[in-house]
Amino acid sequence: MNARQDLPAVPPVRLSKPPPEQSRRPYFRWVLSTFAIGTLLFAVALVGGRYWFLSRPVAEELAEANLDPAPFRVQRGESFETAAARLEALGWIPWSLPIRLEARLGRWDRRVYPGYYKFRPGEKVGQLLERFREGEIERVMVTIPEGRRLSQILPVLAELTWNERADFEALASNQEWLAKQGIPGPGLEGYIFPETYEIALGESPQEILRRLTAPSIAFWNDSLRTKADSLGLTAPQVWALASIIESEAVLPEERRRIAGVFWNRLRLGMRLESDPTVLYALGRPPGRVLYADLEVASPYNTYRRTGLPPGPICQPGRASLLAAVDPLPTDELFFVARGNGSHIFSRTLAEHNRARAQVRSKPEIR
Repeated sequence: MNARQDLPAVPPVRLSKPPPEQSRRPYFRWVLSTFAIGTLLFAVALVGGRYWFLSRPVAEELAEANLDPAPFRVQRGESFETAAARLEALGWIPWSLPIRLEARLGRWDRRVYPGYYKFRPGEKVGQLLERFREGEIERVMVTIPEGRRLSQILPVLAELTWNERADFEALASNQEWLAKQGIPGPGLEGYIFPETYEIALGESPQEILRRLTAPSIAFWNDSLRTKADSLGLTAPQVWALASIIESEAVLPEERRRIAGVFWNRLRLGMRLESDPTVLYALGRPPGRVLYADLEVASPYNTYRRTGLPPGPICQPGRASLLAAVDPLPTDELFFVARGNGSHIFSRTLAEHNRARAQVRSKPEIR
């Protein structure tokens, strides 16, 4: 008989696998942490790179070579992408992509302001970008003094605004363009309103002259038209008379009195006999008039022609324009300059001749 005693059967041990989600959890944690760290590093690099780029000096390489870039002009209608590419090509910035992205993210890449941007030593790329965003284009102050002729104004205007003199001169005689602006003519002379203007460099001659003449048209409509109509004067006649008053008057208190003298002569059919009109006809600056000058054949020579000249002889200011339509009531017909800015006024030719003799013998009669 077998003495081995049967032992109870032991069930086999089975190793169970962890649930799928438990086995993948460490892997996912590693991926997420790696992605987070990568994203953080990328963000840090992006922010740092942006700060580094925007903090770089503008035109760094040119500045190191002691070269200043010429003013940069953004053309009207030009996109910022194109302007940025030109900045890179001209050496203002080393790479245009960062500022293009900056403008795109800021949503102002489509509204870049046209005009000139001057190079500013020591400026950073970020500061330059801010100027583009705000439209801080270069501007110049232009003052038009009373009594200046167009031939004196246009060369200075062209130089100050970085335009061609010929372009201004072409517009000054372009009758179609003048008519569109409401300028009564016969040319541009007289209708540039004496004032100080802030002009953006890069503005076209058309835009500039439109701005400089618009106040004249507004002043005619607001302050002159009604009085001129009551006197039977057209706009060109008002401006022609006002320009002569402007050329003759030195003291503000004499403007209306001089206007009264000219009005009396016009009513009586007398020639105005104004020296500044002769000098304008000769193309000479204000100064002495010789007897031979009085014979110049020109519709602007009021010693030979009766009535007003066909147009202004200079740019009259507000006071002279108002005096032209509001003359001082007087019976005087003559005046002669003393030489100190004031005039001697006379009612008759005999009085006038005596005044002239006095002036010749003592040029500073007071």
